[in-house]
Amino acid sequence: METVKSDLSLLEAFQKVAPLLNPLIQEDVTVGIYDTEKLLINIPGETFQLPVQQGDPLQEGDIITKAISEGQPQTMRVPKEVFGVPVIARAIPLRNDYGEIIGGVGIGTSIERAEVLSEVSNKLYETFENITSVIEEVTSTSDELSRNLEETKDQFSYMNKNIKSIDEFSGDVTKISDQSNILGLNASIEAARAGEYGKGFSVVADEVRKLANESKKSSEEISDITSALVENVQNFEQMVQNVNQQSAEQSDAMESMSQAVQDVLEDVEKLSTLIDDNLKR
Repeated sequence: METVKSDLSLLEAFQKVAPLLNPLIQEDVTVGIYDTEKLLINIPGETFQLPVQQGDPLQEGDIITKAISEGQPQTMRVPKEVFGVPVIARAIPLRNDYGEIIGGVGIGTSIERAEVLSEVSNKLYETFENITSVIEEVTSTSDELSRNLEETKDQFSYMNKNIKSIDEFSGDVTKISDQSNILGLNASIEAARAGEYGKGFSVVADEVRKLANESKKSSEEISDITSALVENVQNFEQMVQNVNQQSAEQSDAMESMSQAVQDVLEDVEKLSTLIDDNLKR
């Protein structure tokens, strides 16, 4: 008789506590208290409830029936299609002071918010993965651009040297033209002194002087052009160097950004794992 009273007292205690569980644990839960035959009380959740009524008998295959018959805690994940929201159902057998099973407690917890959070977390992870891919692509392009700019700079340095060589050669031509002009002038003087006999020589001397003057003029024009080319090449070299520096700075910035995104990815992955683990419990 005392055993029966004790059993009833334990079941009654759970029935009194059941309505307090929802606000106590601050979760959207439904609670069912059973004896070994039927449902004694069911407290619906905030957004869902089980299709059961007080006095309904235990059903074969239900999680609470399995917990009571096997004497072991049971856990089951119930899809959204059953109750309108995804639910984690847990059931435990209740025992009296003698270890005899006198009923069971079943709790269904809505995991809708957790699943939404998991979905958002997964989408966030995918988004940051895409951002990481873009950053890596931009960094790769930036590195390639930097290499190309360096090669361009080397080419312009080589071109600059060649232009300077032309300028030096032009200077040599100018010197030779000046010397030829002097020789032509001296030859004209000597031809004048020779009188009639120096007329032919005078013609040659004039042509030499004329050629020397034309060569000097051409070499001066070449010198002007090469000087302008040298200046343009040097300016372009400076531009390439500036762009190269900016590219290097951009590459460093992208690497820093990539590391920051990677850190966020790790945090999102931890969050996603934590949510998934929580959903599996």
